[in-house]
Amino acid sequence: MRLTSAVLTTAVITCSTLLIAAQQSDPHAGHDHSKHTRDKAEIAHEAPAFSLKGVDGKTYTLADYKGKVVVLEWFCSSCPASGRGEGSFWGSGKAAATIEGMRKADADAVYFAVNSTKDGYNGFSNAEEGTASAEVMSKAGASVPVLLDADGKVGKAYGAKTTPHVFIIAADGNVAYIGAPVSKDGKTNYVVNAVTALKAGKPVEPATTKNEGCGVKYAK
Repeated sequence: MRLTSAVLTTAVITCSTLLIAAQQSDPHAGHDHSKHTRDKAEIAHEAPAFSLKGVDGKTYTLADYKGKVVVLEWFCSSCPASGRGEGSFWGSGKAAATIEGMRKADADAVYFAVNSTKDGYNGFSNAEEGTASAEVMSKAGASVPVLLDADGKVGKAYGAKTTPHVFIIAADGNVAYIGAPVSKDGKTNYVVNAVTALKAGKPVEPATTKNEGCGVKYAK
Protein backbone atom coordinates (compact mmCIF):
# COMPACT_ATOMS: atom_id res chain seq x y z
CA MET A 1 0.00 0.00 0.00
CA ARG A 2 1.33 3.38 -1.03
CA LEU A 3 0.92 6.34 1.32
CA THR A 4 -0.13 9.67 -0.12
CA SER A 5 1.94 12.76 0.50
CA ALA A 6 -0.87 14.15 2.66
CA VAL A 7 -0.78 11.09 4.94
CA LEU A 8 3.02 11.27 5.24
CA THR A 9 2.87 14.96 6.09
CA THR A 10 0.26 14.31 8.78
CA ALA A 11 2.41 11.51 10.27
CA VAL A 12 5.48 13.74 10.43
CA ILE A 13 3.54 16.56 12.11
CA THR A 14 2.05 14.11 14.64
CA CYS A 15 5.48 12.67 15.56
CA SER A 16 6.96 16.15 15.90
CA THR A 17 4.11 17.20 18.18
CA LEU A 18 4.59 14.14 20.40
CA LEU A 19 8.35 14.79 20.62
CA ILE A 20 7.83 18.41 21.64
CA ALA A 21 5.27 17.36 24.25
CA ALA A 22 7.68 14.79 25.69
CA GLN A 23 10.46 17.36 25.91
CA GLN A 24 8.18 19.84 27.64
CA SER A 25 7.12 17.24 30.21
CA ASP A 26 10.75 16.31 30.83
CA PRO A 27 13.01 19.41 30.82
CA HIS A 28 16.09 17.16 30.65
CA ALA A 29 14.91 15.20 27.59
CA GLY A 30 17.54 15.13 24.87
CA HIS A 31 20.37 16.01 27.29
CA ASP A 32 23.31 13.80 28.16
CA HIS A 33 22.74 13.13 31.86
CA SER A 34 26.21 11.63 32.25
CA LYS A 35 27.69 15.09 31.66
CA HIS A 36 25.37 16.94 34.04
CA THR A 37 27.15 18.56 36.98
CA ARG A 38 25.44 19.96 40.06
CA ASP A 39 25.70 23.64 40.86
CA LYS A 40 26.47 22.91 44.52
CA ALA A 41 26.88 20.10 47.03
CA GLU A 42 23.69 18.24 47.91
CA ILE A 43 22.89 15.72 50.63
CA ALA A 44 23.14 12.09 49.45
CA HIS A 45 24.89 13.11 46.21
CA GLU A 46 28.54 12.80 45.30
CA ALA A 47 30.69 15.59 46.70
CA PRO A 48 32.33 17.93 44.16
CA ALA A 49 35.87 16.82 43.40
CA PHE A 50 38.78 19.11 44.18
CA SER A 51 42.54 19.33 44.35
CA LEU A 52 43.91 22.24 46.38
CA LYS A 53 47.31 23.28 47.65
CA GLY A 54 47.67 23.63 51.39
CA VAL A 55 49.54 26.28 53.35
CA ASP A 56 52.08 23.53 54.04
CA GLY A 57 52.86 23.30 50.32
CA LYS A 58 51.24 19.89 49.88
CA THR A 59 48.44 19.21 47.41
CA TYR A 60 45.27 17.68 48.81
CA THR A 61 42.93 15.82 46.47
CA LEU A 62 39.53 14.64 47.66
CA ALA A 63 39.74 11.38 45.71
CA ASP A 64 42.74 10.36 47.82
CA TYR A 65 40.47 10.15 50.87
CA LYS A 66 37.79 7.88 49.40
CA GLY A 67 36.80 5.41 52.10
CA LYS A 68 37.25 7.98 54.87
CA VAL A 69 34.93 10.56 56.36
CA VAL A 70 36.06 14.05 55.30
CA VAL A 71 35.04 17.24 57.11
CA LEU A 72 35.41 20.52 55.21
CA GLU A 73 35.11 23.76 57.16
CA TRP A 74 35.10 27.05 55.27
CA PHE A 75 37.32 29.41 57.21
CA CYS A 76 38.75 32.95 57.16
CA SER A 77 41.42 34.15 59.55
CA SER A 78 39.98 37.67 59.94
CA CYS A 79 36.35 36.62 60.42
CA PRO A 80 35.16 37.26 64.01
CA ALA A 81 32.82 34.30 63.74
CA SER A 82 35.40 31.91 62.36
CA GLY A 83 39.00 32.99 62.91
CA ARG A 84 40.32 35.67 65.22
CA GLY A 85 38.62 36.72 68.44
CA GLU A 86 37.69 34.98 71.67
CA GLY A 87 34.11 34.48 70.54
CA SER A 88 34.97 32.87 67.19
CA PHE A 89 34.68 29.17 66.40
CA TRP A 90 38.46 28.80 66.62
CA GLY A 91 39.18 31.42 69.26
CA SER A 92 36.58 30.05 71.69
CA GLY A 93 38.05 26.55 71.72
CA LYS A 94 35.00 25.05 69.97
CA ALA A 95 37.03 24.09 66.91
CA ALA A 96 39.62 22.25 68.99
CA ALA A 97 36.87 20.41 70.87
CA THR A 98 35.16 19.55 67.57
CA ILE A 99 38.30 18.10 66.03
CA GLU A 100 39.15 16.15 69.17
CA GLY A 101 35.62 14.78 69.35
CA MET A 102 35.68 13.87 65.66
CA ARG A 103 38.90 11.90 66.07
CA LYS A 104 37.54 10.05 69.10
CA ALA A 105 34.44 9.10 67.10
CA ASP A 106 36.47 8.01 64.07
CA ALA A 107 40.26 7.95 64.16
CA ASP A 108 40.40 7.80 60.37
CA ALA A 109 38.23 10.88 59.78
CA VAL A 110 39.96 13.84 58.12
CA TYR A 111 39.38 17.54 58.80
CA PHE A 112 40.29 20.35 56.39
CA ALA A 113 39.87 24.11 56.69
CA VAL A 114 39.17 25.61 53.27
CA ASN A 115 40.02 29.28 52.75
CA SER A 116 38.23 30.76 49.73
CA THR A 117 39.08 34.37 50.65
CA LYS A 118 40.04 36.31 47.53
CA ASP A 119 43.59 37.44 47.01
CA GLY A 120 44.15 40.94 48.41
CA TYR A 121 41.18 41.02 50.81
CA ASN A 122 41.95 43.25 53.83
CA GLY A 123 45.31 43.95 52.22
CA PHE A 124 46.42 40.34 52.61
CA SER A 125 47.91 38.42 49.72
CA ASN A 126 46.75 34.84 49.32
CA ALA A 127 50.00 33.62 50.89
CA GLU A 128 49.65 36.02 53.84
CA GLU A 129 46.06 34.92 54.42
CA GLY A 130 47.28 31.32 54.45
CA THR A 131 49.97 32.13 57.01
CA ALA A 132 47.48 34.00 59.18
CA SER A 133 45.09 31.04 59.00
CA ALA A 134 47.78 28.65 60.18
CA GLU A 135 48.66 31.00 63.04
CA VAL A 136 45.03 31.18 64.23
CA MET A 137 44.81 27.41 64.28
CA SER A 138 48.17 26.94 65.93
CA LYS A 139 47.12 29.34 68.69
CA ALA A 140 43.92 27.35 69.13
CA GLY A 141 45.98 24.20 69.62
CA ALA A 142 44.25 22.19 66.90
CA SER A 143 46.12 22.65 63.66
CA VAL A 144 44.59 21.07 60.57
CA PRO A 145 45.56 21.45 56.90
CA VAL A 146 44.47 24.81 55.50
CA LEU A 147 43.56 24.53 51.82
CA LEU A 148 43.82 27.65 49.67
CA ASP A 149 41.01 28.35 47.20
CA ALA A 150 41.73 31.98 46.25
CA ASP A 151 39.82 31.79 42.95
CA GLY A 152 36.81 30.46 44.85
CA LYS A 153 36.05 27.64 42.43
CA VAL A 154 35.82 24.95 45.08
CA GLY A 155 33.82 27.11 47.48
CA LYS A 156 31.33 27.96 44.75
CA ALA A 157 31.13 24.32 43.66
CA TYR A 158 30.08 23.38 47.20
CA GLY A 159 27.88 26.42 47.72
CA ALA A 160 29.83 27.60 50.77
CA LYS A 161 28.29 30.86 51.94
CA THR A 162 29.76 31.71 55.33
CA THR A 163 32.76 31.20 57.56
CA PRO A 164 32.26 28.83 59.19
CA HIS A 165 30.24 26.55 56.90
CA VAL A 166 30.70 22.80 57.19
CA PHE A 167 30.30 20.02 54.63
CA ILE A 168 30.79 16.41 55.73
CA ILE A 169 31.50 13.74 53.14
CA ALA A 170 30.80 10.11 54.00
CA ALA A 171 33.19 7.26 53.23
CA ASP A 172 31.24 6.49 50.05
CA GLY A 173 31.98 9.96 48.70
CA ASN A 174 28.48 11.35 49.15
CA VAL A 175 27.64 14.49 51.11
CA ALA A 176 26.13 13.55 54.48
CA TYR A 177 25.87 16.87 56.30
CA ILE A 178 25.78 20.59 55.45
CA GLY A 179 25.52 23.43 57.96
CA ALA A 180 26.95 24.86 61.15
CA PRO A 181 29.71 23.09 63.08
CA VAL A 182 27.90 23.52 66.41
CA SER A 183 24.51 24.79 67.56
CA LYS A 184 24.14 28.47 68.35
CA ASP A 185 23.97 27.75 72.10
CA GLY A 186 27.05 25.53 71.83
CA LYS A 187 25.29 22.53 73.37
CA THR A 188 25.13 20.39 70.23
CA ASN A 189 28.18 19.55 68.18
CA TYR A 190 26.80 18.73 64.74
CA VAL A 191 30.17 17.62 63.38
CA VAL A 192 30.86 15.11 66.15
CA ASN A 193 27.30 13.81 66.01
CA ALA A 194 27.50 13.35 62.24
CA VAL A 195 30.85 11.55 62.32
CA THR A 196 29.64 9.33 65.17
CA ALA A 197 26.53 8.38 63.17
CA LEU A 198 28.51 7.65 60.02
CA LYS A 199 30.98 5.48 61.93
CA ALA A 200 28.05 3.46 63.28
CA GLY A 201 26.48 3.16 59.85
CA LYS A 202 23.50 5.27 60.84
CA PRO A 203 21.89 8.21 58.99
CA VAL A 204 23.01 11.69 59.98
CA GLU A 205 20.25 13.60 61.77
CA PRO A 206 19.88 16.45 61.22
CA ALA A 207 21.52 16.32 57.80
CA THR A 208 21.30 20.09 57.40
CA THR A 209 21.34 23.03 59.81
CA LYS A 210 21.41 26.79 59.46
CA ASN A 211 24.93 28.18 59.16
CA GLU A 212 25.87 31.68 60.32
CA GLY A 213 29.00 33.78 60.11
CA CYS A 214 30.82 36.18 57.81
CA GLY A 215 30.05 35.90 54.11
CA VAL A 216 32.79 34.18 52.11
CA LYS A 217 34.83 36.90 50.37
CA TYR A 218 34.89 35.43 46.88
CA ALA A 219 36.80 36.86 43.94
CA LYS A 220 34.49 38.28 41.26
